[in-house]
Order: sequence, then C-alpha cells, then structure tokens
Amino acid sequence: MSTVKWYLLNMQFWIISFDVTLGFLSIPFMLIPRLAGFPLGVASYFGISTLSQTMMMIYFLAFTLISIIAVFENRFNALCTFSFQRHWKFWRRPFLYAHFIVLPSIFVPFAFMVPEQSEALRRVFQNLPCLPKYIYEAPVFVFNENYVYLVTSVVIFCFTLLLELIFFVSCLLTNTLHQMNSRRISVRTFQIQKQLVNALIIQSFLPLTALGLPMLYAWMSVMFDYYNQRCMNIALVICSTHGFFSTVVMISVHKPYRNVFIRLMFSAKKWYDEKKNENIQFG
Repeated sequence: MSTVKWYLLNMQFWIISFDVTLGFLSIPFMLIPRLAGFPLGVASYFGISTLSQTMMMIYFLAFTLISIIAVFENRFNALCTFSFQRHWKFWRRPFLYAHFIVLPSIFVPFAFMVPEQSEALRRVFQNLPCLPKYIYEAPVFVFNENYVYLVTSVVIFCFTLLLELIFFVSCLLTNTLHQMNSRRISVRTFQIQKQLVNALIIQSFLPLTALGLPMLYAWMSVMFDYYNQRCMNIALVICSTHGFFSTVVMISVHKPYRNVFIRLMFSAKKWYDEKKNENIQFG
C-alpha cells in the first residue's frame, strides 16, 4: 500500500473534482440527442461560461478514467515479474505523462468547434419535440454539431483505456497465478496480492457502472436520435453518484482506509460523549 496509496489519492482527487463539478458547480440539464443544454449549478452565478463548465467536466472525467489506469499500471510495475519489464521501467514515466498530457489533448478542438449559437439553437429546437416553456426561455448552449469528430475522439479515448485496463488486469492475474504455481511466493503473500488486486478491480469496476450506464444511454440516444428528458435526467443523477460509490467501495475493500475511518468515527463519538457529559455536569 505504501506506493499505491498516492495513486489511489490521485484517483480519488479526480473523482471528487468531477462529481463536485457535475453535481454542484454545473448541474447540466442536457437535451440529448442534441449536444445542447444549460447549467443549473452555482458556477453560472460567478460568471463562468457554459463552455468552460463543459470543458471542465470533460477533462475531469478524462483524468478520472486515466487515474484508474495509473493505479493498475502501478500494481503491474510493482508486482509483475515478466522479462520485458526491464524495458518498462524506463517507459512507464513517458507512458503516464502521455496519458495525462497528450491523450486528453484530443478534446482541445471541442472548444473551437462551438457553432454560431442563434442558428444552432434554431436547428436544435426544430429537431426536438415540443418542449416546456422554461427550456425555450433558458440560456441553452449548443456545444457541438460535428458528431463525427466528437464520437470518434470519445471512442478512441475510451477504447485505448479499455485495452490498457484489460492488459494490466490480465498481467496481474497471470503473474500472481504463475508465481504461486512456481512457488516463488508464499501462500500468505499470494493471498495479500490477491486481496489487493481484487480490491482494485472492485473499486474500479463497481463505481464505473455509475458512469458507464449513463454514458451508454446518452450514446444510444445520439445514435438513434431518441429524446427522453426524464430518462436523461435519471441518467445524470446516476452519474452524480459515482463519487459516493467510489468512496464507499474504497473504505470497504481497503483495510487500512477502513481502519482509519473506523478509528475516526470512534474518536468523534468519544469527543461527542465527553462534551455531552461536560454539559450535563455544568448545566
């Protein structure tokens, strides 16, 4: 845990950043299948443009997914003993730098592909069914009308990370089983490594469902030009629970974090009981 804890902290930082932006700062009201909507969060009251809020959410989500890959790469580098890893020791830092700097750069053109709003709004409302009056009166922002580049960029980004995740998980499982069968590690060490790998898989995949299901629904809506505001709102609510599930899973599956959390809870209860007794004595 000594090395992976900083990677877990980095992952949790990006998860919290994304969730705070999605569920508090921006709170997007999206008119999927059109790439349009308007924010309901507090950021708008401080003069932050809708485009800036949108790009913040995109990049926080991208860094959240990249940080998950970084956690598994750390475990791959620390635990695996494949022959090719002597070369990986050199390439791992450029690999991580490329992911946090180069890979997200494919989203930069989004900021320069925003259409002229008056004509874009007219086309959006023409292609949607009759909407409530408050939507027509809202500051609706059309983010993009070039579906080809947007979908291609997202697919390349997600597919790249998915392949890397499958590679690292497969290597971790294969290496652990190989070491156990060749008796290079003890049964206790095997159990510790197995518990840590399982914990990382659970921590990554369970919360990702809170992101994956809404994203899948949005993608299907765009592909089939399907509009259902109620379902889209539910999807965004599910997406906003990602940070909650991630935190609960982290505390549940990692014993050191769980022990610290329990100790803090008991310390808080002890402090509360002491204050309560002091008030009774002097009351």
